[in-house]
Amino acid sequence: MNHLRGILHAFLALICLTSTDIIAQTPTSGRVYSVESVTKSGAGKAADLTWKDGTKQVNLLQFGAGKVMFLNFWATWCPPCRKEIPDIIELSKEFTEDELLVIGVSMDRDDQAFNTVSKFVRLKNIPYPIIIGNDKVAEAYDGIGAIPTTFIINADGTVNEKIIGARSKEDFKNAILRALKKK
Repeated sequence: MNHLRGILHAFLALICLTSTDIIAQTPTSGRVYSVESVTKSGAGKAADLTWKDGTKQVNLLQFGAGKVMFLNFWATWCPPCRKEIPDIIELSKEFTEDELLVIGVSMDRDDQAFNTVSKFVRLKNIPYPIIIGNDKVAEAYDGIGAIPTTFIINADGTVNEKIIGARSKEDFKNAILRALKKK
């Protein structure tokens, strides 16, 4: 009987470990990355950003190739930015990954920006990737004079719309649908 009890305990422990591993692998919130390089593109084109995901280098324009991109510049300390994030989260879930790529670009600049943004992303359960921007990123996107600022980028990498200031979910959705029609 003790032998069976030992097997049962081992089996239950294995299930718990496996469940924990599966849960840990399931993304419940977005990842935060530091921008590594910025390349300004030609007129009307989106600037390219590069960051590392572990050991893999990710390139924005390659990552988003063939998809409409929703690039939202924001900051944790910005009330209008924080107000529109739940709508952006909903939009990121309404469209398929083949249609739309949502990326946030945090313009937080303090010494602890990475930690501040990471905590915020976890707290708000933001499911899309967040890049920590800098002055080069802002400059490459023709200067970000106000946040929030959102770029709707066509599947070919051209900027379809630049939206300055907070918008409603419906406004964003209409902008995305306009870009998807050009796809």
